[in-house]
Amino acid sequence: MSDKTSLHEFNMREATLKDLAVLVRHRRIMFVEATGAKGDKELDAMDEGYQRHIQKSLPIDTFKAWIIETKEGKIVASGSITVYEQPPRPQDETLRYVYIHSIYTEPEYRRRGIARKILTTIVDYYGDKKFKTLTLHAVEASKPLYESFGFKPTTEMRMFL
Repeated sequence: MSDKTSLHEFNMREATLKDLAVLVRHRRIMFVEATGAKGDKELDAMDEGYQRHIQKSLPIDTFKAWIIETKEGKIVASGSITVYEQPPRPQDETLRYVYIHSIYTEPEYRRRGIARKILTTIVDYYGDKKFKTLTLHAVEASKPLYESFGFKPTTEMRMFL
């Protein structure tokens, strides 16, 4: 199936705290697949931190996630956002930015347009709310999808302490 396949065999819904385990699991698997991360201690710490982030941020609407599941209720994909503040820039004086993260599709359900559906939902939802900046980090395999929406590389650099 291609990206243009009808998604009629799937349902999409907003995630709730009841979906916490699957959101944490999808983020962990995403990092393992994308970066080759192997350290259980580090991954476990990330899982715990992400769980706390969701528990704190979902009720105050600075975290939102979407779940895609089969008609039978099997969860096959998810994608999340975090809203954060940052100093204004010439292109965006709003102080409010959306960080798109943790988009993950189970391997047997890839190449069906599922990640595109999640990303379309995010872009439409936050565009309607007058946000001006959406940010994400992309692995090579997902860059064509993000570029097709108009995402462009930036000059970000990072240092781990």
